[in-house]
Amino acid sequence: MAHVFDYDPLILEIDRLAADGHYETQERLITRIAGACAAHISIQYMVISLKKSPVRTGSGTLGVCLTLDETATEALRAEARLIVSK
Repeated sequence: MAHVFDYDPLILEIDRLAADGHYETQERLITRIAGACAAHISIQYMVISLKKSPVRTGSGTLGVCLTLDETATEALRAEARLIVSK
């Protein structure tokens, strides 16, 4: 079990981000979730999906999916390090 990733802290952070207020776009929330995931060095690859419930009954759903491979995940980490160091 020493090599098993503990998702509980990440899930708590995602819940906190989701409850942080109203998001104008799903893309903004998914970007913040990706940043939270990238903060965990054990995460090397991500597929994050969000689905939005319809405002009106029968009007369909809207969803976005973000996939980051190892290179993109590391680039996100590097970008975060630059922002923190400024």
